[in-house]
Amino acid sequence: MLEHGGLLIDMPGMRELGMLGVSEGIDDSFADIQAHSRNCRFADCTHTSEPGCAIQSAITQGELDPAHFHNFLKLKNESAFHDMSRLEKRKKDRAFGKFVRSVTKAKGKRKDY
Repeated sequence: MLEHGGLLIDMPGMRELGMLGVSEGIDDSFADIQAHSRNCRFADCTHTSEPGCAIQSAITQGELDPAHFHNFLKLKNESAFHDMSRLEKRKKDRAFGKFVRSVTKAKGKRKDY
């Protein structure tokens, strides 16, 4: 037990801990971001570069901390990754491997003068 109520757990052999099925909890924890996102012009807004994005507007106007939004995106991406099936992860890894090989191959053919 840590001083401020946290727990430190040693799990021999455990390589990582992940978040499973927490997407609703993330949305609840970042209710302010969800509230702003309801005002976006497009329902499928990615909150990056679309015109009429309420999130980007709130960040620009100082109503929303960019670091807070970054943390939200980070947790959403991690949650989505852990919710992927093993087959989906394998496909993603294979696609990335093909991309790396194609870049490496292209660099080998390129000649700088």
